[in-house]
Amino acid sequence: MTPTVQTTLLIAGIGIVGIFIFMVLFYLMIIALDKYLPYQEEKPAEVYLSETEETEEEEIA
Repeated sequence: MTPTVQTTLLIAGIGIVGIFIFMVLFYLMIIALDKYLPYQEEKPAEVYLSETEETEEEEIA
């Protein structure tokens, strides 16, 4: 193999390894964000209104 081909393969290998390292770090960052900021499904306004009315009725009774 010529030195040019060896150098080319080395540069390509470093690039591929760099991409995989970035992908792993990005994946871990997504998992960490999901752990510290979990998804909460939003309730429609009607649900909030009905819950508020129920708690007010319980407090009055």
